[in-house]
Amino acid sequence: MHNAEEEKLTKAQAALDDIEIPELQLDQAISAGINKGKRKTKKNLMYIRTFAAASILIFAFAAMLRTSETFASYVTLIPGMERIVELVRYDKGLTAAVENDFAKKIGVSDEHDGLKVTLDSVIVDEQMMVMFYKIDSSGGHKEISVENLRLTDSAGNNLEETVSSFGGWVEDSQNNDELLQATYEFYGTKLPENLQLSIELAEGRTEEGQPVAKLADTWVLPFSVDKDSFQDKKEVFEVNKTVEFEGQKITIQNVSIYPTRIGVTAHFDEGNSKQFFGFEDLTLVDETGEEWAAINNGTTARHMDENTKEFFLQSNFFKKPEELYLRFTSLRALDKDQLEIIVDPDKLEILKAPSDSRLLKVGREENNLLLNFRRGSEAGLGNLSFDQAVDQSGDKIGDGSQAVRWSGEGGFVEVLFPYFGEEAAPGPITLKLNDYPATIKGEANIRLK
Repeated sequence: MHNAEEEKLTKAQAALDDIEIPELQLDQAISAGINKGKRKTKKNLMYIRTFAAASILIFAFAAMLRTSETFASYVTLIPGMERIVELVRYDKGLTAAVENDFAKKIGVSDEHDGLKVTLDSVIVDEQMMVMFYKIDSSGGHKEISVENLRLTDSAGNNLEETVSSFGGWVEDSQNNDELLQATYEFYGTKLPENLQLSIELAEGRTEEGQPVAKLADTWVLPFSVDKDSFQDKKEVFEVNKTVEFEGQKITIQNVSIYPTRIGVTAHFDEGNSKQFFGFEDLTLVDETGEEWAAINNGTTARHMDENTKEFFLQSNFFKKPEELYLRFTSLRALDKDQLEIIVDPDKLEILKAPSDSRLLKVGREENNLLLNFRRGSEAGLGNLSFDQAVDQSGDKIGDGSQAVRWSGEGGFVEVLFPYFGEEAAPGPITLKLNDYPATIKGEANIRLK
């Protein structure tokens, strides 16, 4: 029986489950905060980082509620892994990896100028490596951030075809035990056994959240992985089943289950009249009804070719269910002739936009071009992103950065692009959509085993 406190937590969980936290926007938010070269506009960064922090807190709290009864037992049963369990508890697959002794202790450190960086542990398979590291100081250093992080072979050579995500702040690094997380995705790269992690740091922070000074040293952490421990640890289902949603054909080619995540490869028929961006509710479900959904904060998909994408779910590798189904009922898609938004920056007029009238107006805020969107009732505008803006000659404008502001009261979303300045190109400006919240409906229930 639930006691009064558990009933309150259950109600809080239900309320959190109703909050819409878009996955792609979270990706953009985290990316904006950690890849400094791609997000140079200080004012815009503030908006994105604020959203990222709020989203991460919500995910962490929701995950805590879901695992409140088992979290303490994880900590007890896995000595030395307490902080890693806490860090990954929003991801069922990574939590299961830690439970099943798939997280390996490294414990290598490097120290410069009183700042010590320690690579604590890694979770690695053929798909990706999740690294857990910490920064602590003998004193005198505050507000330390990760400026750059590189994973190379032992000779310092870059690994081909890798994608990384990293970041985080350490407010007070003295005697710090807080772990930070970094992820490298390999996509077919043959991972060497002997590796080297190089980290550059910055110190201080402006009011807008920008680092003040990059530190001169580089922290170098050599380490090794046992490739035999994860080689061929995967389960692949060849599906090749086509379903039809509102006249659009989607083929699920295969489902690959690794310890760190699940990859679902989908091909969208070339004859479709719509461009597909992603799934709204793609899940893996076992015979008991337990679900494994999209990854909350990490890569949600990758493009394999023009009409084929791989979508990532939390892993059930260690679960081993008797029956397994892939289910989805809604996809984001837009007519192929509506994939561009064209605006006149001088007259602040909309020249072309999707026909759903979500784009309400174009404006200017300081040196930023501002697009104001209406958030619809069914789908919000979390899954809204653009390719780099181009001028009427097809030349790219600026560095491709964009920022998003959310208005909870009015139900609006504002997207800002750095544009106005001495070198601003004359209009019109064209923005190609990378993702958009228009959806199509159907029902797919594909049995894998």
